[in-house]
Amino acid sequence: MPRAASLLAPLASLALLATSCSTPQGPSIAAIAPSINATLLEGEDVIEPGDLLEVRLRTESGREETELFDQSVRVQADGRAAFEGLDVVYVAGLLPSVLGELLTGRYAPLVEGEHTVEIASSERAPRTVTIFGEVARPGVVGLPEGGRPFGLVDALGRVGGPRKRTAWLSNTLLVRWDPTISERRTWTIDARTRHWAAKEEVFLQPGDVVFVPNTNIDRVGLALDSYVRRLIPLPYLGTPRD
Repeated sequence: MPRAASLLAPLASLALLATSCSTPQGPSIAAIAPSINATLLEGEDVIEPGDLLEVRLRTESGREETELFDQSVRVQADGRAAFEGLDVVYVAGLLPSVLGELLTGRYAPLVEGEHTVEIASSERAPRTVTIFGEVARPGVVGLPEGGRPFGLVDALGRVGGPRKRTAWLSNTLLVRWDPTISERRTWTIDARTRHWAAKEEVFLQPGDVVFVPNTNIDRVGLALDSYVRRLIPLPYLGTPRD
């Protein structure tokens, strides 16, 4: 599927989700936090544009193991990377272990005998989330180093908070790419300020997108089109999953 088409399909579905919502609001932050936080990734880090990957191809013959090559590969801004002997491969949004399995299959016609590809990240690009819609300063927000927790309320504060007259906080959308199932997950959250002091917090992870719609629902599609094209991280493909 062409890159443009692969992005337009999920954008259309996201717009429909926002414009067809029949309930006045989503669950409160405290009510929905456990189910959202249960999808947070632990262990492997999703590959993102700007990462520097160490790629090792090894073959096995009897009890002997031979390393065919060890290359460093930078993931480009469009999410692709070039590997020795292969065409460019779209890697953004994949787990390193999944990419290793993918490349093992790609190298099968080129390598004799059993072989494996190991992927490790030697340099990580800054991890971010994107906040857009009816907030004071829509844009990309850097996440704390070391994987420290970063909550939805903190993220909204970092972009100057909601626009008081136009923000429809009770229908805030959170979109998350889940590489374990290769799908997007989407939640509607009641993120009004009355819920900001709740003990249960919604935590964000790299690549998350938060959209605060306008009180005028007719403008949701326009906002998605104008902001998402510039800000949405890769790779929002697949079918939404609540």
